Amino acid sequence: MPDIIGMPWELAKDLLNQANIRYNSVITYPTKSFFPLKDNGYYVIKQKYLDDGELVVTLAARLLKEVFSNGLQDW
Repeated sequence: MPDIIGMPWELAKDLLNQANIRYNSVITYPTKSFFPLKDNGYYVIKQKYLDDGELVVTLAARLLKEVFSNGLQDW
């Protein structure tokens, strides 16, 4: 049972497929959208095995944040 928390989804998915682990992925979104989200490049933030042996993987997009010398940019 690989620990894939914190991994990029593409890498985690390859590991799960190589280990022949059944999985289902769910994407979660922040409740507030202060920073824009990166369209691709999801990361694993949670994994949970169900009683039937299937792994549920929760994914989140990386936040895009621009930092300038005077602080954060106003959107």
